[in-house]
Amino acid sequence: MKKYTHAWLAFMAIKRLQHADIPDANKEDAASLVKWFQDYRDFVIEGAWYPDDVFKDMSTSHIIKYTPDPSDREQPFKKLPRTMKAYSLGQKSPLYKKPFIIEGGNCADRCESISHSIVDNFKMLRIEERGCPITTTNNHIAMRFFILSHYIADCHMPLHCDSRPFSSGTNLHGLIESEWDKQIRKSYALDTPNNRFFYDPEGYPLKTKPTPLVLAVEEDAVSREYLHPWGTGNGNTWDYISAVSEYSYLMAYRLIPPEMNEQTSHKDYKASEAYSHLEEYSRYIFADSIDSIARVWLHVWSRYRSWAKGR
Repeated sequence: MKKYTHAWLAFMAIKRLQHADIPDANKEDAASLVKWFQDYRDFVIEGAWYPDDVFKDMSTSHIIKYTPDPSDREQPFKKLPRTMKAYSLGQKSPLYKKPFIIEGGNCADRCESISHSIVDNFKMLRIEERGCPITTTNNHIAMRFFILSHYIADCHMPLHCDSRPFSSGTNLHGLIESEWDKQIRKSYALDTPNNRFFYDPEGYPLKTKPTPLVLAVEEDAVSREYLHPWGTGNGNTWDYISAVSEYSYLMAYRLIPPEMNEQTSHKDYKASEAYSHLEEYSRYIFADSIDSIARVWLHVWSRYRSWAKGR
């Protein structure tokens, strides 16, 4: 995903936590997280783009690459919350429960590591005296939240979990991500000199001429049922992102069918049945990404608040 797509997804995760029907057990934590974020909105674009712009760990931490295994053994797949669209669609895939090989990538490790670092930095901020030269700042922690959102969103991009080389040749991967970013640029007012969005009265990106896809995703962000658990059998960020990657791999074969390869022209792809479903699949990918960012963020925030209450 590209710069403005990443930032938009992070904003929509905050909006989801503010406006979705959060269960009573999580409502207070969600409200306090939304309130805390209000002072850091201007950092979203920069923070959410740090992994591509500064860290440049695209070949490792932005991916978990799967390839089908030709053996006939049955492969158990992890569980996800029932509201995740990739989960329900993945179970209909001909590759579901078929064996696979993980060729590389450590996106789940990266997400787990950043999640822990956010909690650790909050703890240091809480126990050190104000002005202590070794402690962190809220600005720094907010940036880590936005950096984390980038890796979570990348794991939802199906081609980040597909070993087929669609970033080479005609670069269908780049084509899809560029079309996504065009929709965001078209839909919102950008304050480009200051590297931020212009905001609506609530503090979210100001819509100008929103596309149907953007409107549908924004609606899903506030109306989809919020389920806080990771999904049966998952106990932390690592388990959850690993599960997401399995279903992103299955979604990749919907996005670009197996008969296509890295030499498939943009013209042929755009003439295909798969491309005719691109907007539908894009909506699911974006909505699931927002749901996951909100879920992981709230788990991280709740872990810190639980520690703080017990001190």
